Amino acid sequence: MTENIESFIKRDDTAKEMVKFAEELAKDIVRDVSTSQIRNAYGTVKKLEMLSSFSDKSLRELLLLKPKLAYARGRSQRKETFKKLEDALGSAIDAVDVNQPETFKRFCNFFEAILAYHKANGGK
Repeated sequence: MTENIESFIKRDDTAKEMVKFAEELAKDIVRDVSTSQIRNAYGTVKKLEMLSSFSDKSLRELLLLKPKLAYARGRSQRKETFKKLEDALGSAIDAVDVNQPETFKRFCNFFEAILAYHKANGGK
């Protein structure tokens, strides 16, 4: 799984696989992870996306999303299901390279796809 997620972020030719993976993940977590839990993390990502450039400071903020996800898992009723989301996003965050800003853009696309499919599958 980690290798697939890394390729979604590092390579430009994996969009089709990334979308399929995001759809399957969203279906897996839709019953046990709320939209607001996902949106809390997504809000941080959108703030970073709106900056004019992706920098070391931006990468630091992105990396700090990992403990926030761990905290959200700790508060979650279904920890094992939330862990799937946490692991996928954690692997994607690890693949982002500050020297390759397009990797951050692909990360944003991946996260957005998860959120969209979660909502499309009835996420509340």
